[in-house]
Amino acid sequence: MNRLPLLGLFGLFSLITINVDLHFHTAWADEPSPDRTSMFNEQWLATVVSVEQLAQQKQPDGTTKMVPTPIGTGFIVKTRNKHVVLITAKHVVTDIVDSKQQTRKNLLYRINQQEGPAYLLEDLQLEENGRGKWFLSATQDVACRFLEWKETSKFKAIPLDKFLPRTKLQTGANLLVLGLPLGLRSEEHPNPIARKGMVARADRGDLLADAFVFPGNSGGPVLYEPPIKITGNGLIASPFINEEHLIGLVSEFISYPETAISMQTKRPRVIFEENSGLAIIVPVDAITELLSRDDVSKLDSFIEPK
Repeated sequence: MNRLPLLGLFGLFSLITINVDLHFHTAWADEPSPDRTSMFNEQWLATVVSVEQLAQQKQPDGTTKMVPTPIGTGFIVKTRNKHVVLITAKHVVTDIVDSKQQTRKNLLYRINQQEGPAYLLEDLQLEENGRGKWFLSATQDVACRFLEWKETSKFKAIPLDKFLPRTKLQTGANLLVLGLPLGLRSEEHPNPIARKGMVARADRGDLLADAFVFPGNSGGPVLYEPPIKITGNGLIASPFINEEHLIGLVSEFISYPETAISMQTKRPRVIFEENSGLAIIVPVDAITELLSRDDVSKLDSFIEPK
């Protein structure tokens, strides 16, 4: 198995927290339209955030400069107390230093605005403003942190009733993987890439998706996608859940070795790791467990109610 590897300033602004619902200009219900070309409810795209880190980059003149570099994907969830948290894979925001797991320094989160280019939230500033640090799951590849934002921000937060527990998933269910693989994101409008897949295995041991994921997909949301959608007068019944739900997040792809053999000696010379097209998904239950943990719930209750 291969953990998704990482891909290798901004002016002061006033961050505020207001009622999350003020940012939701449309309801989660998918409005039917006669000119639609896709069944997918595109409101989910607005939940995705580019997780970035300041890193040294060599300039054309030979000097180096610290620039924001995408390292993974996150998405926004609304808590029981109507605050918002950023969810991602734990390995995206942590390093192993002296055998201990530590949160990376100089983390940034790129947020879209209603008008104009996206801006960067600085992790240190969030901490200084009382939004705590990253909370890390002790057993799963998932982490969360509380956010605040500019009034001009444009995003949506996934409510908890859009979580689909693991027990509801069946092999063959359609999936959509949202993320920012390979650093393919616009600095001004970082919208995610969607890729189709399906549940390859759903049991107590693993939640596997038949879906290609790549560096940068780590931490991105994985959605259940209905095979059909029924709207209108309700005369047609569907046996399937009829709208998108969050089923988990991308952790890593499973690789397989490909060995290059010397034509002369017939011995192995180089072993390559190839992407098998199977991805390990952290189920949504692990997110629920982390959000319900005592230290997370305490900060959720401590922050001024909306």
